[in-house]
Amino acid sequence: MQQLLEIHTTPLKYELHSERAHLEMNHAADAPVGQVEKQDAKLTQHTTPSKIYMDAYNMRKAFHMLNATDFARSAAEKGEEHIAELTQEYVDVGEQLSHIERNVSIGDIIRQKMAEQPSYYTVFLPNGGTEISWTPAQVDMEYQPSQCSYTWRMPDVKYDYVPGSVTFRITQQPRVEIRYLGGFNYFPPSANPNQSK
Repeated sequence: MQQLLEIHTTPLKYELHSERAHLEMNHAADAPVGQVEKQDAKLTQHTTPSKIYMDAYNMRKAFHMLNATDFARSAAEKGEEHIAELTQEYVDVGEQLSHIERNVSIGDIIRQKMAEQPSYYTVFLPNGGTEISWTPAQVDMEYQPSQCSYTWRMPDVKYDYVPGSVTFRITQQPRVEIRYLGGFNYFPPSANPNQSK
């Protein structure tokens, strides 16, 4: 039996192109710059020298070199003693004069007073020493260690995210070609002009 149909098919053709997602980094051409700040060690020293304190007031006081308070007190005491001595002296002279019947004259009383020894003597040696106090020397030291600090200047960096992509392109459309290999069919068959009668 003769084949009447010839069928020819053309498949679909396409191109598929894909790119993966990636991250792009854009930064300046300058490299990171580091700055160093250094502080040297420091030693601070405070020195206090030794001190000697000498107080010789007790010795000066023996020579009647007094301060204002002791001078006022001493003057008041001497005034009281002087008044008491004068009062006693007047009493003694009055008592002697009351015995005039014993042939005691005023001249004799004066000669007797002049012949009496004084009741006080000059003191040349001090009766008080010098008070001495001493403060030792002192040294205070403060040490500050050296320090280093680092400062980094980073360049500006920008990040760009590029998403993935898929490209689909059809290069050939699919098709089906059907070709009829037989002749014409007539109905009724007697209508075929090529058929012999």
